[in-house]
Amino acid sequence: MKSPMVHSGRTRAASRMSAPLCAAFLLFAALPLTVCSRLERGGTETGSAARESQQAQQNAVPGTADTIQQNVSVQQKFALVIGNGAYTNVAKLNNPVNDARDMKAALESLGFTVDLVVNGAQEQMESAATRLRSRLSAERNSYGFFFYAGHGVQSGGENYLIPVDANIQSENFLRQKAVSVQAVLGELNDAGNALNIVVLDACRDNPFSWKRSGSRGLQVVSDQPADSIIVYATGAGNTADDNPSGRNGLFTSHLLANLKTPGLSVRDLFDKTGQDVRQASGGRQIPAVYSQFFETAYLGGRPAVAVQPTPAPQPAVVVQPTPTPAPVQPAPKPTPAPERNAKSYYDSGLSFYNQGDYVTAIEEYTQAIRLDPNYADAYYNRGLAYYNKEDYDRAIADYSQAVRLNPDYALAYYGRGLAYYNKEDYDREIADYTKAIRLDPNYTSAYYNRGLAYNEKGDYDRAIADYTKAIRLDPNYTSAYYNRGNAYYNKNDYDRAIADYTQAIRLDPNYTSAYYNRGNAYYNKEDYDRAIADYSQTIRLDPNYANAYYGRGLAYENKKDYDRAIADYTQAIRLDPNHTSAYNNRGHAYYNKKDYDQAIKDYQSAQLIDPGNSGYIAPWIENARQERGY
Repeated sequence: MKSPMVHSGRTRAASRMSAPLCAAFLLFAALPLTVCSRLERGGTETGSAARESQQAQQNAVPGTADTIQQNVSVQQKFALVIGNGAYTNVAKLNNPVNDARDMKAALESLGFTVDLVVNGAQEQMESAATRLRSRLSAERNSYGFFFYAGHGVQSGGENYLIPVDANIQSENFLRQKAVSVQAVLGELNDAGNALNIVVLDACRDNPFSWKRSGSRGLQVVSDQPADSIIVYATGAGNTADDNPSGRNGLFTSHLLANLKTPGLSVRDLFDKTGQDVRQASGGRQIPAVYSQFFETAYLGGRPAVAVQPTPAPQPAVVVQPTPTPAPVQPAPKPTPAPERNAKSYYDSGLSFYNQGDYVTAIEEYTQAIRLDPNYADAYYNRGLAYYNKEDYDRAIADYSQAVRLNPDYALAYYGRGLAYYNKEDYDREIADYTKAIRLDPNYTSAYYNRGLAYNEKGDYDRAIADYTKAIRLDPNYTSAYYNRGNAYYNKNDYDRAIADYTQAIRLDPNYTSAYYNRGNAYYNKEDYDRAIADYSQTIRLDPNYANAYYGRGLAYENKKDYDRAIADYTQAIRLDPNHTSAYNNRGHAYYNKKDYDQAIKDYQSAQLIDPGNSGYIAPWIENARQERGY
């Protein structure tokens, strides 16, 4: 007899795969294993978003490498961007996730390598801060940028950033369950790099019931590291405008706008942002900037300095005779607009890309490449646009050109790997992820996606090794636990599969497929009661999950509860009228109830849907007829 099978088809990053059909006609017929789709992350996304969308580069914002030709500084720049809004135990916030994703895009356009954390738990936030320190310490001349949007509180002279799942019943537990700003500053100080910028859009009312009177907003850091700039969305002890009707908080919206202004020094950037916020709020909100950095720095490169020609010597003035009147000349033609350069087209392409207008983005990137054939970032971003149009061949061509121009372009190898995945070229996909990992040994999503590719090839041991590495880098990577569970399932290691599905459910209590697959694993261990419980939870989360009804029907049938089994098979058939296995196994249930007429009808329906299995079904029909007496 066959055990239930878990649905192993991956959802493609920018396309769909058809649902698998149940092929076996046994009581323990194959159940599809559900595998989550890929997650494309410039940084780290967790929870159900990692499962529901994971459309690799669809949601990714094009990054930029530093190129001398475009007057961008060769300074190495690394950022950690965190946006927490989906709080589970305190008030939710509308804008921080948007703030974080938009900030990631803005910083990438300035040449930053960005680690993104959305709705992060404490360990995830702290691990990301440690990764940022490691990257900065490896490049001592580098710039660091830490951005946080979400709830933050002050207590005992310190500021704390609140993870989304924090359940802090008393102020005494704040230090253990939140992320200390001073600890983040300590990590940055230990890096010993050239400049660190910390931006905190977290100056909101204390959300906890135990809050002390007057403990509003954040307070000034008492021990600020050298060569650092700390920026608060508003002054100490005040609260910032979350701008609930807009996409971004008031402060972040103006910072994003000013990051796009070319040639602003860091000092000018925050001065201009402060002025804009003060004016927009009518003086109610005034950002605060505290600097221990005494040099001049530019996040996007120094402004271009125009070279003025030396004026030609003027001739001596001589008295000329009165000229005869000159004929009237036609009015001069208007001066044509200055010709656009490659960077102008590139920036325009980035803007259209962010609006989802991939066709126009491609046109603009193409113009940038025409003017600068060595513009690696333009090839990479045009590849992203082609990818989102599902033109994988052109995407691969552009990523390939990007890595020819810049052999250390990890993002381009990674993007090309995703395109190869959609063409089901798993060997080339694996090779590209391996190159990306060689360039960035902490590239979490490259390990994760390489694991998925190994899974497609049936190499479950290598898949497990890659999922495990991804989990070590990001202990809250829900999809990595889930798919490692699938790999263990395919190796018939149901205990480890159950452990991983359970961890995925702990991180995302609404992870429908994790309940379903854990139910399949319990079924294979003949633990039918736990299997029924998981199938039932799957159905509560998704009442149209036909295979969950089918699996629960199998479990009931093994418990000889034929009435419940028939009810579940019937529901599976209602949702999927071509569910051959449901007809076949409902026939078995009727057969065991000695309702041979109904059994024959169901066997015949299964035979009609899939004539190729007549050799298996025909003997059951004959047995039922003999029992019936005709």
